[in-house]
Amino acid sequence: MEKLYTITFSPTGISRFAADKIAESFDTEPILIDLCREPRDEIQIEQQSVCIISVPCYGGRVPQTAIERLAHIHGNGATAVLCVTYGNRAFEDALLELADCTGKAGFHVEAGCAVAGEHNIMHIYGTGRPDNSDQKEILQFSAEAAEKIKSGIRKSPDFPGSRPYKEYHAAKTEILVDENICISCGQCASKCPVNAISNDGLHLDGNACINCMRCIQICPKKARSISKEFVSALIQKVGKACETRKKNQFYL
Repeated sequence: MEKLYTITFSPTGISRFAADKIAESFDTEPILIDLCREPRDEIQIEQQSVCIISVPCYGGRVPQTAIERLAHIHGNGATAVLCVTYGNRAFEDALLELADCTGKAGFHVEAGCAVAGEHNIMHIYGTGRPDNSDQKEILQFSAEAAEKIKSGIRKSPDFPGSRPYKEYHAAKTEILVDENICISCGQCASKCPVNAISNDGLHLDGNACINCMRCIQICPKKARSISKEFVSALIQKVGKACETRKKNQFYL
């Protein structure tokens, strides 16, 4: 292995956490490629490198922003280990879609997983996940993936899902700002993956916003939020599907 990369689109940090946990089984310090920042140039990966590619699942699909930015990374035959994180409901076609995207980008996929995490809107579901039990499972998977790669076996696993992928449907809501609390520090604007927030943090381009919830999570004054009515309605709509603890899924 020439180099180890973690390539992540992780607005709220769960996908990056999972990628870092997978990387622990490889004996090299990973190089981070953060897809929350748009690549300025085309990125060429060395053929003998290993890339851990981790993204969240939005509405059963890979976020379009992640797909667009992955297209700027060229695998050149490098090995890929995939991870999709999902909010304790279902990952549907996301892992298959990620495998297809990375294959088109020139990677050879050797392993993949779907890891349950805390829902980024309905926080009562998957609270605290990936927890200690999840992390043990991830480490076991990564150790087996690393051993497979080291052995020289070149066989892509079969991932669940369907083609054509399910039509993307995800609830979208307005991000609210309490101007009495906001100090216009600019953190939300500088870290927004799609540059949808004005520099003072008070204005949002609703068309550009992808509801990733990063700005809400990182606001130091908790000045940003979504309406409680929206969360309640979403719980009423899909909460039943999120109630039971979902299992992580691993493919080698």
